[in-house]
Parts: sequence; C-alpha cells; structure tokens
Amino acid sequence: MFALKSQALFLMAVITGSALGASNLAVGPNAVVPDGAPLPSASGAHIDSACDNLGSCGDICPNVGSVFVGDFAYDESTGGFVVVDVVTPDGIFRMGSGGCDVTDYASYAGVSQRGCAVDNATGDVYTASWNDQTIWHLDGGFNVLGSQILGQSYAGLAVDETNRLLYAATNASPDQLIEYSINSDGSVSATGNSWDIPWQATSDGFSAAALEYDDCSSTFMSINQDANVMEYFRLASGGLVGAGSCPLPQSFGWGFGLDFASVELNVADIAAFACDFPIGLVEPDPAICGSSQELGLAITGDCPGRVTLTVRGATPGGRVAFVYSAASGSFTIPSGYSTCPGTTLPLGGTPTLLTTVLVNSDGLATFTGNAPAAACGVIKVVGLDIATCVSSGAEVVQ
Repeated sequence: MFALKSQALFLMAVITGSALGASNLAVGPNAVVPDGAPLPSASGAHIDSACDNLGSCGDICPNVGSVFVGDFAYDESTGGFVVVDVVTPDGIFRMGSGGCDVTDYASYAGVSQRGCAVDNATGDVYTASWNDQTIWHLDGGFNVLGSQILGQSYAGLAVDETNRLLYAATNASPDQLIEYSINSDGSVSATGNSWDIPWQATSDGFSAAALEYDDCSSTFMSINQDANVMEYFRLASGGLVGAGSCPLPQSFGWGFGLDFASVELNVADIAAFACDFPIGLVEPDPAICGSSQELGLAITGDCPGRVTLTVRGATPGGRVAFVYSAASGSFTIPSGYSTCPGTTLPLGGTPTLLTTVLVNSDGLATFTGNAPAAACGVIKVVGLDIATCVSSGAEVVQ
C-alpha cells in the first residue's frame, strides 16, 4: 500500500505561539476584575490550532448577582455541563449543551468557586477556589460529601477517569498544573507531581482560567487570561509542553468546557462582569476527539529522541497503521490495494507506512521509537484504523 521504511519517525506536535501583548487581568483572592477594566485583545493570527467561532447556544444569567461564569465540566450521564457561578457567596448549576438552559442551581461552600470537574466514572463532582484553597467533593445532586483544604489557589479542575487522577490549574506565579490521585472514598491525595504551565502567548503569571482534559487525545486545555488565548498542553518526558494555541473569538473568555459528544468547546464571554453571559461554541484543536468515533492521535516525548505515538478510539483487537509524509495535502489509497482502498488520508505526496500495531481492549494502539532530527518540524503522521478505515488527523513533529 505504502512505501515501507523501518526507521521509526515520530513527532511531538509542539506549536509555539507568537506573543500577544496584554494587561494582566487575572483575579486574586477575594477579588474580581473590576467593571470597566481594559480587556486583552482577541486579535492575531491563528497558531495552527483552531479557535473558529461556530456560533452561540445563547445567553445565560444563572443568578442576578453573578459576576462571571467559572469552570465547566461535561457530564456524560446528562449530555450537559456542570458549571460554577462566581457569585457571593457561591453557586453551581447544570447547563444543557447546545440549548444553554440553566437548571438545578445550588449553593454549598459559602465562598465563590472557580474550578469544576465531573468524575464520569462515579458521577461525583469536584469544585475548588483560590479564595478558600479548598477542593470540595459533591455528589451529582450537589450535596457535600467532603472537603479538603490543600493550600493552593485553584482556577480549574479536570478528571482523568482512566488513571483515577484529578488535575488542578492554579492561579499563581507561575501558574501550575498539579496532579492528585482520586482515592476509593472520593477524597484526593497529592501525587507529588506538578508542572509550571508553559504559556505560549504573553503571560506574567496569575493567568489560568478553567481547565479541561481530553482523555481521547491526552490533551489539557486552559485559557490564558492575559492574552484571551486558548492553550493546549500535553505531558511528555520533559514535563508539561505546549501543544498549540489560538486567540478566542470571545471578548473575554473565562469559563469553558469540552462537549465530549459534539467535540466543541462551550466558552463563556464574561466581558461585562454581569448578566447576561453569551455562551459561544468554539472549534477546538483538530487533535481533540472527545468521545467521538474519530481517532485521536497523541504523541509524547522529545524530538529528536525517544517519542511515543498513541492512537485512541480504534477498534479493539484490530490494528492501526502509522503512516507519515513530509508533504501537506491529501492522499487517496488507490483501488486494488487490500488495505482501505478509496480512503483519503490527510497527508500529501506518497505516504510511507511506519508500522502496524495491535489495538488493545481499550481501543489504544501505542508505538515507541526514535525520532531523528531530520523529522522535527517536517514529518506529519496519521493513524489509520484498518478495521474501519477511519483516519486520525495529522500531527507534525516539532
């Protein structure tokens, strides 16, 4: 089908964004950005990742005293979001995906919250704030199951259900991503792992707004308040690395969440710091795959050097072909070939087959090898599910 090479050419897509000048508008403990403060510009060229405006699902006003809308968390059991409302003292509610209807508004903590995450393995909810530096554990009805004062100024939360981990983004200098293990009783324990967030656009600290984790592509997302930019990160052997960024179409984005089904970002525009808040639909980076049937391709490691290529969402028990090319464009597998004839791959030229790998019971196919310096910034790779002939998007080594 393709020219065959034995050398393992892989890639880590690390896109470095151009610096966007902006004032530091991040909010500190017991404070909010004042009404009338200068807002960062949303202008600037896109940096590989997508942030295109897909429309709006409407405006919301969760509470007449709402100052802004905090972190979103997608709940697979309802197909909607759990959202924290930054109000005195605190608020949490459910919001439909697509229709933006607000239901089940509740208060529980006595102090405003910023971070929110749903553990879709149990249905439990976690919230956190930089005001009280506490992580709250709630059930699906927003009843408090427990709380832990952990001494961090939290701006966002996200759950990795597969590895039973809770991640927190802090609003600090520098902003950090902190890892916690989720215990059997729902409490959390620090693993000792933390990483400075490598913002690719302008930031002088205290910039993190909300946090999301896409299990499918192993990608973290957070908003850089200083530049009104959505930024993407992945864990690699060298730590947390940037994987793309792009300006948001909102005047001032803060709270957001990933709809795992539609694979769209719901982003609140909080520029007015009062009701109503427009909820925009934004296109995420092409690598983000949520719970869709599309393949997710994630590449970790260092180029040049040892790197790992992982495809998620493939057919269990089948095989994934890793294919690469130095050219952009598209390539249709000719008729007459035994493997996926007529399938179009997002690669130009004549792609080369690197290898095929068995897919495990979780739909995961992984291959590790050495990336030479010549591959960095040049080679593009896709994964092809041979059972379904579905291709992932292309990733470029950097």
